[in-house]
Amino acid sequence: MVEIRCWENRNGRKPVKEWLSQLKGVDEVAFRKVDRLLVLLRTLGREMGLPGARYLGGGLFELRDLGRGAGYRIYYTWVDEVIIILLAAGDKGSQDRDIDLARRRLADRTDTK
Repeated sequence: MVEIRCWENRNGRKPVKEWLSQLKGVDEVAFRKVDRLLVLLRTLGREMGLPGARYLGGGLFELRDLGRGAGYRIYYTWVDEVIIILLAAGDKGSQDRDIDLARRRLADRTDTK
């Protein structure tokens, strides 16, 4: 089983953790679906593939809720083989911006190089 951590900015904020908390407060059903995907990712690790997860290139992966609704996504990277860092999250409507943000956060990371 792998460990999942959230990317943290210089001020100690964890935007993905905040996003998950906000989602839980707004849509409990969607939060449970996303949480189940995270549990599956933690359990399967790199063996998790389509349709729930896909590789976007450059060390970036996408965890996808493809059910009805907003189509939530969480973008992550691997550190070694045992740690996943959640970099950004959003829905299908903000996907391009979220991927750009995740790529910038990934490029700024020092422990993945």
